[in-house]
Order: sequence, then structure tokens, then C-alpha cells
Amino acid sequence: MNLGYAYMLARVIGMGLERPLVKRLGVERDSVATVVLYVGAGELMFLAVLAWQYMQDPALAANLLSWLPLAVIPGLLNAACFFAFIAAMRVGEVSLLTPLFASCFVLMYAIDVAAGFAQLALLPLAGVLLVTAGVAFLTPAPVVLEGRISFWQRYDPRWLLRQPGAVLMLINATAFALVRFFDRTMAPEAHAVLYALVVNLPTVLIGLVLLAIGNAKGRPSSLAALGALARDRWGILLVLTIFGQGAFLMLLYALDYFPPSVIEPVTQLGVFIAIALGGLWFGEQTRARWLPSAMVVAGAAMLLA
Repeated sequence: MNLGYAYMLARVIGMGLERPLVKRLGVERDSVATVVLYVGAGELMFLAVLAWQYMQDPALAANLLSWLPLAVIPGLLNAACFFAFIAAMRVGEVSLLTPLFASCFVLMYAIDVAAGFAQLALLPLAGVLLVTAGVAFLTPAPVVLEGRISFWQRYDPRWLLRQPGAVLMLINATAFALVRFFDRTMAPEAHAVLYALVVNLPTVLIGLVLLAIGNAKGRPSSLAALGALARDRWGILLVLTIFGQGAFLMLLYALDYFPPSVIEPVTQLGVFIAIALGGLWFGEQTRARWLPSAMVVAGAAMLLA
């Protein structure tokens, strides 16, 4: 079996498990502590991988200073991405928020067109329409018992925005799209794992500062909350780090065999794993979300192709 297929399959599974596991880690716990714990564990894993790679190639950090000063921009955007993501998954439904995240691919396409990296074309525009329609159908307004409501009332996007975590997930998607824009210009100059380690660092540092302030002022969001979360849910954290952060490493390895235009559309299949686990683990009503999610996945594939 081609190792590239194994890496890609592992990435699909990892991305499908990440959101349900994040919810299990953070439910009824402080979201800042959850961010610090999850991203911090990922940093330790990246550090271990980087140390192993450094022993084989000591020159991997040779051009560090050429991109490090500018890394603060994607680093801060990445922090906004993680804090919004964890807070959204803590309160929202996995089967709704996971496909909703695909709106980031529409934003990525719009940014690429505006920046001159891509041109308007029929296939990606069709993908935009398909993603938009799929998102609109994810959570229709409930049918009223007295009287009828129109199609536009039933699928009014304001109803979707009122769902727990929806606005936070859209903030996450926006920040993610902006991070990827900077990745496009900066990451090629950097060693991939070193770049990930540096860009994720502001998230951990900001979180630790917030927890320290909470600790000093006696707030629930504190270093004590971080310690309690680590003690109580270390097993979930271990599995989440392996699959969630490991999915990024699988992307790096898969890029040796396939271009991003193949890997990223296939990765969207993880949406279906997340929806299934949303129903199994959290009792979410997922029956009406399979078709809209399939539309979102197909639209994302058209955008990324």
C-alpha cells in the first residue's frame, strides 16, 4: 500500500475525531484552560518531532530569522482561531459546527481572488454556491404549528446564527482563512514543524497570561482550572493530541505523495465522522444534517480542486 494513502486516511480520521474529542475535553470546563491544555500538548508533540528531525538535519532552522519576526501576525490570528474554536465546541453541536466551518473555504477563495492568487472560474463559483446552500440547510427554523412560513423564513440565516457556538465558529473560520493566507507566503520559507511550533506558541502564552490573571483575581478561569482539567481528563487529552495534532503531521507527510488539491478535498470526508460521533456521544439530532453536510463537503472539494 502506498504510504501516501495511509497518511491521507489517518488525516481524515484525525480531523473527524478532533471536534468531538475537543467537545469531550472542554464540556463544562473553562474554555481558556482547554485551549492551553490542547495546544500546549500539541506543542510538546511538535517539539519532540522537531528534536528528532534536528538530529537528522541540524540546518533546518538556518533561515529562522528571515521569517520569525513576521510570524507574530499568523500567530495572533491562530490564537483567535483556537480560542473561538474551543469556545464554540464547548457550547455548540458537533454535527452543526463541523460542516459550518467549511465556510472558511469560501473566504479562502475570496481572499485568493482578491490577492491575485486565483481567478474567478466556474467550478469554484459553483462550489461557493453549494457550500452556501449546504450551510443554509444545516439548521432550518422549526415549523410553526399555527400558520405556514415561507421558504425564506424557514432557511433564514439569522436562525442559524442564533444557534449556540455558530458565531464563534464563523469567527474561527474567518481567522483560519486569514492564517492560511499568511501561511501561503511565509510557510514555504520555513521548516513545516518549526513553523507550526512558532505559530502556535502565542496561543499558549496568551492563554497562560489570562489564566494567571484569573488566578490572581480569584476567577474560575485560572491555573487551578488548568490543573484540574489535566488531572481529570488526561486520557481524552492524550487521544485528542494524537489524532487532532497528529492530523497536521499526517498532512506534512502526505504532501510528499499528493498535492494539496488532492489532500484537502479528501480531508473533508472527516466531517461525516464528526457528525456520526455527535449523534453517538452527545445525542445530537443528526438525521437532517447528512445531506447538507454532503453538499458542504462537495462544495469544498470543488473550491479546493
